[in-house]
Amino acid sequence: MPVLFSMPESDTPPSPPFKFIGGFAMSTKTIGFILSMQGFMQMIVQIFIFPIINRRFGNIWTFRVTALSYPFLYFIIPYLALLPQQLRMPAVYVVLLWKVTAQAAAYPSLNMMLANMAPSTTVLGTLNGAAASSASLCRAIGPILAGFLQSVGLDLGYSGLSWWVCGLIAVVGATESLWMKEGPKNSGRAELVGTPDEEAALLEPIFEVNSSDPGIICLDRSPEHAEESEEYCEGLRVDTITKVG
Repeated sequence: MPVLFSMPESDTPPSPPFKFIGGFAMSTKTIGFILSMQGFMQMIVQIFIFPIINRRFGNIWTFRVTALSYPFLYFIIPYLALLPQQLRMPAVYVVLLWKVTAQAAAYPSLNMMLANMAPSTTVLGTLNGAAASSASLCRAIGPILAGFLQSVGLDLGYSGLSWWVCGLIAVVGATESLWMKEGPKNSGRAELVGTPDEEAALLEPIFEVNSSDPGIICLDRSPEHAEESEEYCEGLRVDTITKVG
């Protein structure tokens, strides 16, 4: 968007619907102010609006709706440069609000769904690391490809080419979201489950105590320990369960 904001206005009449060149011819100061407003709006949406939307629709539908809105967002942005002068800035702020709301709703929802799909807490770090790495890779490749398409589009007379290609990619992502399923909440907190022998092996270190320990005496019902009172052993079991649990 800063590139579109800084581009000079078109000096040739547009040839709708797709062939036109032009930007907003904004100063660096104006672009900086708009970007700072974008950050402020995203902070407000993230803190106050996203929790309401997420509680109302849930993670999967919040993500789907925002993913389905992205193709339309990418498609219309280049046309803002063709609006009359008095309508440009209001349209810019409407688009920015749309953009930051979609970002603030999509990324947290996706992260929560990723955490819910984890089979165990032991793999959450791996999943989040893979997600962050792939996102960083896309952020590295995306500007290179978008800049190349922007240059090609300007040479051909289509200043919206890079935006429309991004819109097509967003269509693929939005379509894919229709087949996504959300895992059960807190599935990443699932306990390890195995055979009785495996579970005994996991619990064995907890009960590695000396044979003279009172807990072993209570577990051992041999005649030499028969003098231990049932009340004492019951209290010891309750205390042990409390400590272990």
